Amino acid sequence: MNLHTYFHWRSIGFKLFILFFVSMSVSITAVGYLSYTKANGIIRDNVSQIALQTVTQTNKRLELMLDEYASRSDLIFGDKKIQKGMLGEFQDSYDQTSTMQQIWSFLSNMVNAKNDTLNIFILGEKHTSYRYRNTINPFAELPPASREQQEQDWYKAIKAADGKIVWYGIRPSLLPTSYAGQSTEEPVFCIGRAIKDLDGKGSIIGVLVMEFDPASIRQLLSEVDFHAGGSLMIVDSGNRVVADSDGSRIMAPSGIELPVSQSGTLYNELQGEKMITVFDESAVNDWKLVGMAPLKKLEGDSSQIGVYTLLLVAGFTLISIVLALVAARQMHRPVITLLRSMRKASDGDFDARITTARRDEFGALFSTFNVMVARIKQLIDELYIQKLIKTEMQLKMMGSQINAHFLYNTLDSIHWISRIYKVDEISTMIFGLSRYLRLSLNEGKEFVTVKECVDLLESYLSIQQIRYEDKFTVRMSTDPELLERRALKFVFQPLVENAIYHGLESKLDEGRLDINWHSRDGLLIFEVKDDGVGIPADKLAELHEMLGSEELQVERNFALKNINSQIKLTYGKEYGLYIESEVGAGTTVRLTIPLR
Repeated sequence: MNLHTYFHWRSIGFKLFILFFVSMSVSITAVGYLSYTKANGIIRDNVSQIALQTVTQTNKRLELMLDEYASRSDLIFGDKKIQKGMLGEFQDSYDQTSTMQQIWSFLSNMVNAKNDTLNIFILGEKHTSYRYRNTINPFAELPPASREQQEQDWYKAIKAADGKIVWYGIRPSLLPTSYAGQSTEEPVFCIGRAIKDLDGKGSIIGVLVMEFDPASIRQLLSEVDFHAGGSLMIVDSGNRVVADSDGSRIMAPSGIELPVSQSGTLYNELQGEKMITVFDESAVNDWKLVGMAPLKKLEGDSSQIGVYTLLLVAGFTLISIVLALVAARQMHRPVITLLRSMRKASDGDFDARITTARRDEFGALFSTFNVMVARIKQLIDELYIQKLIKTEMQLKMMGSQINAHFLYNTLDSIHWISRIYKVDEISTMIFGLSRYLRLSLNEGKEFVTVKECVDLLESYLSIQQIRYEDKFTVRMSTDPELLERRALKFVFQPLVENAIYHGLESKLDEGRLDINWHSRDGLLIFEVKDDGVGIPADKLAELHEMLGSEELQVERNFALKNINSQIKLTYGKEYGLYIESEVGAGTTVRLTIPLR
């Protein structure tokens, strides 16, 4: 085998080389890609899991801080001196001054215990409001909340919460500078809640606004390091930023569509850069702590794996070229041997044989080729004998047709002789038999019209009614629209015969046989109903099982099984026979086939 023949693009050797090379290269590339993808996925999962754990732990610390803020508001919410001052329930001026001193002392101790409290506003609606700030001259007794203040959205939102804490996060102060008594341009961490009359009916008597230094929360957010230049922020249920580490995005939309789940990881793009986002929902409120980091920086190790995988794929591809050449060469040689011997056989040399001995699949092909060539030669020798047999069969078929015509003529002669001698019963039976045979043979046609099937049944019934001396009456109805439809010829008469032999013959009194041809939903339905002895339940169950079975050879009920099988083989498995019967009441056999 020369190289030109081997590497010609139309040769089997070249095609095998391409097949082996492509299959091995694709396999190596696929394995490399899948390995890299799997390793990258593992790294990504690990990174996302670590990031989520970091955010979850930070969220726990944040929840402790928020719980501590909530606890401080609980102290003010439940203080009776503050409620007494807000309602103005003083006995005299001394009582009022004493109450104010107690409130001052209470708020002072609270603020001094934690230096992060900046402002406390207790806005009463009945008598008095109070303000405490962590500055010089901290305490002030103020008039009740004005109508303008009560119409503010934040004031209404706090009252609507009905005593529950409203978390505003880091933002500018809710109260104006004139009311706060100091500049409020610096952002504060703000919460609010309605104060209720605990000794009365629980009605709202004012609102509490507490403002804290946001430095502790920002410090907490800045401590989280993803080692990839990431950021951490807190978003509320409206997907708005309520806290971040540097204040650059306060009260702005987060730009991230977070799912409703409590915690999780998602991958998105931000300003054209792929990011990993992890989030965890707070148990204190509906806020979510969200961490974001560039995915590329977190997955730095995966790039090294990619380069290593690429080098491996290139090396194994070179090896696959060598292996493909060797494999294609080994496959090409026996193909050429087989091709040369086949060309000899195609030129008429049926004595050609392959003598190369092999123990693989090619050896089996060589052996099969030798047997095939010998068999072809044998078949050629037998061809003349087959032609003789075919000619003999044609002559026999012509003879059978001649015999059939002779039978028709003989029956016709008997019919006319019986009419001459006025033996009407014999005449009718012979006429019916002759007509039945003519319709049955019908030039060997397998499919006939429904009209021809009806004529065939009428001929058959004319013979049976004379035989049984009017033991039963027959009523046959046919939808005129079905007469030109075509159907199998020999599936209807055996059903009528079964009804007579098995249903009506054993009945003591006169019976009735109803035969009906009609259509419904594109189906031709042939129904035979008798009022004979009926079929016992166990026998009927056996018949249903037999008709439902796919077994072709049965010892009993051969006629019904044969008809049912013919229908299913011709029209489809959804068509066939169905039998209903009751002992002493009769039997109904229904045949369904598609309209054609």
